Amino acid sequence: MNILSLVTVCIFYFYSGILFYIAILSRRKRETNAFINNLSNSIVLMLSITISLILTVILKLSTTDFIVFPFDTFIIFFIIGYFPILYYFIHREKRRIKGQDDSWKRYYIVYSQQLPLKYDIYRKLTHLVVLAIIFFYFTLGFLVQNVFIYILNLLPPIISDLFFSLYNLEGNKMIFTQYLVIFLVGISLIGLISVDLIRIIRPDYYPLKPVNLILREKEIQTRIGPHISMGVGCFSIIILYGIIQPIGPLVICTSMTISIFGDMASNLFGRVFGHRTIRKTNKTYEGLIAGMISGFVSGFICLVLLNGIYNLSYFGLLILSSVGAVIIGVLDFLNLEIDDNLSYNVILTPILFFLSTIFM
Repeated sequence: MNILSLVTVCIFYFYSGILFYIAILSRRKRETNAFINNLSNSIVLMLSITISLILTVILKLSTTDFIVFPFDTFIIFFIIGYFPILYYFIHREKRRIKGQDDSWKRYYIVYSQQLPLKYDIYRKLTHLVVLAIIFFYFTLGFLVQNVFIYILNLLPPIISDLFFSLYNLEGNKMIFTQYLVIFLVGISLIGLISVDLIRIIRPDYYPLKPVNLILREKEIQTRIGPHISMGVGCFSIIILYGIIQPIGPLVICTSMTISIFGDMASNLFGRVFGHRTIRKTNKTYEGLIAGMISGFVSGFICLVLLNGIYNLSYFGLLILSSVGAVIIGVLDFLNLEIDDNLSYNVILTPILFFLSTIFM
């Protein structure tokens, strides 16, 4: 591992430390639920980075490293460009407050324990962004690599030779897309955690106040937003299982598909058609069943579409989809304090990975 890659790894460790700091803030303010959720995110992110480094750098169980040049450089360039922009928008919010503009307060109105249906729909639609990861793994990633290679071939050898990693990866396009996805999800996670830290410690300076409209009451305080948990969950399974080619990307994409469509169906169907509540929660049995059905169908479709790349039996497709649907149903019923966006991916992926090794 070169120095730039080591710096990149330290950056991600630093952001897991920020999540731990936010968890401590939750503890100090006696927000137990937020503390459990924030601490879980911090631990998952820190452990996944550590395990991935052990597997790739120390044990060398995979030819895929944690990250390679030029993606490590791109991450550093992103940070250098991102923080001045973030500072500008924070400074703009400061000026609004000094100018006695209190319009920002309307974004902190607490509706109730349950969001209005309109905002809940907006909230769930944001989960579909995760589908972009699948497209980059199996479609756009190949196009990006070809563009990179084409441009580098036009440059003098003294310049193109600096990007030798891209040439070395040309034989296995899935390894290239693995690094590309780590880069894209990684910079998204860095950006989101940075902004959410501002929301928690100085909510009046938070530059993305309209986002508060899709946060639930318990998330307005020191609990990190669901988009952070989604980012941590996706990033963690990508750096852990994506390094195991070729089955890793298949399991990652299937797990994310089952998670997002199962969660969306469970929440929205339960809100509209649910009558029988699960214990003393806002969740319903109707929503739980709808989530399991949606998770099974979406997972099966995902596996069928990717079956041309990975030779799984149709019995294996049914098993993986069924087990995935049951797991999200059980997690939905348990209603853990940990955000579903994290727990679904982190628990579902290793189980599906183990099953896929049997039926592949």
